[in-house]
Amino acid sequence: MKTPIPQLAANPTAMATGQRMFLTYCSQCHGSDAGGTKGFPNLTVKNENAWLYGNSPDVLVQTIAEGRLGMMPPMEAAIGGKPGVVAVANYVRSLTGLSHDSALAAKGKPLFATACAACHGANAEGNKALGAPDLADPKRQWLFGSSMETIGHTIEKGRSGHMPAQKEYLSPEKIHLLAAYVYSLSHVEKAPLVSN
Repeated sequence: MKTPIPQLAANPTAMATGQRMFLTYCSQCHGSDAGGTKGFPNLTVKNENAWLYGNSPDVLVQTIAEGRLGMMPPMEAAIGGKPGVVAVANYVRSLTGLSHDSALAAKGKPLFATACAACHGANAEGNKALGAPDLADPKRQWLFGSSMETIGHTIEKGRSGHMPAQKEYLSPEKIHLLAAYVYSLSHVEKAPLVSN
C-alpha cells in the first residue's frame, strides 16, 4: 500500500526526490520555485479557493496523471460587444475590491449573471469541476493578470490552457511522489529544499 500523500509530504527524503522530479517535469511551466508564470498557476498558494481544480491529494494525482485542458470561450458577443466587455470587466474587478467604475460594474453584474454565471457561479465563486476560477476571492491568483485590459481581453477573446498528462511518462509511484511534493508546497509549512 502506498504511503498517504500528506504523510509522504512530511518526509524530507521523499520530498528531496519529489523536488528533483518537479524540476525535471514541471518547472518549465510552473517555474523552478513553483511560483507560476503568466498563464501557469502558482502551486505554493495555501488558499484552497485559488486552485482551479482543487489541491487535495486525489485531485493532484488526477491532474498530474491525466493533465488538464482549460478553456474559457470568447464572451464578447454574448454580452453585447465592447460595452458589455468593459462593464463585465469592471464588475469582475469590483468583486475583489480592485479599482473599478461603479456605474459600469452595476451594468456588468446582470451581464455576468446571464453569460458568465453558468461556469463561474451566481456569486462568482467558481466551479472546480470546470476549472472556472473563483472571481470573488480577494486572495485568488490571476493567471494572466488583473488589469482592466487583461480581464477585458480574457472576456473578449477567451483563454485556453493545457497541462499535459504525465501517465505516459511517469509510473503511478512517481506520480504519487510528485503529487506529494506539490501537496507539500501548499500544505506543509515549508517544503524541504535540496541544495545543489
